[in-house]
Amino acid sequence: MELRFSGEVVWWRGPVPHHFVTLPGPEAERLRAVASRVTYGWGCVPATVTLGASTFTTSIFPKDGGFLVPLKVAARRAEGVELGDDVMLVVVVEDPDAPDDDDDAAAASDDTAAAPRAAAPRPAAPHHDPADDDDYFDPAADGPPGDESRGSR
Repeated sequence: MELRFSGEVVWWRGPVPHHFVTLPGPEAERLRAVASRVTYGWGCVPATVTLGASTFTTSIFPKDGGFLVPLKVAARRAEGVELGDDVMLVVVVEDPDAPDDDDDAAAASDDTAAAPRAAAPRPAAPHHDPADDDDYFDPAADGPPGDESRGSR
């Protein structure tokens, strides 16, 4: 599923402060319709986001009945995006239960289309490892500030 929308960059001071764009109502409804099939827990939905020329993977978070799309630091810097900017995003959420358009077109043109077809194996959900993020801080690996005996940060 592809969602295209624009929105204002906001900052949320939660346990992990970050910049987000709120998913507008119509797009949030579309995402809500598939969220239970694609979430990996806590309502978080893995997605690929394009901001300008920058594309990155992230997880969309449920918040107050809607969803927040996080903007990675590297993408914001590369695109010159600041708090309060209005940005255009393209968000792609893989729905393993959605019909594959290419398979449908091939089946329609095939003389044996009436024969039952075996279901394709369900692809694994995308895995997002926060340690791959450029703005990830692991206090266990890096230790407290000023402690030079652990980590390199």
